[in-house]
Amino acid sequence: MREDLLKGLSEEQIEKVKGCKNAEEILALAKAEGVELTDEQLEAVSGGGCAAGSCPDCNSQNTVIKFDGMFYGKCNDCGCEWFEI
Repeated sequence: MREDLLKGLSEEQIEKVKGCKNAEEILALAKAEGVELTDEQLEAVSGGGCAAGSCPDCNSQNTVIKFDGMFYGKCNDCGCEWFEI
């Protein structure tokens, strides 16, 4: 999972996020923990995507992070997908 998406969370909260199975669980956890998610975090959790850095295959910057039970990166140029940890 991208470290910048976890900014401001304690180690305990990060472990709880990693244990979530879907976006609804992450949103419920944030509410229960009193954590206000940034727009970028909300987009990533809801599947809207956010900048993911460069593609490991073609080095393109045209990439996004998606959430489908886990965070993963996808390159819009070559189609490469990778898990974000």
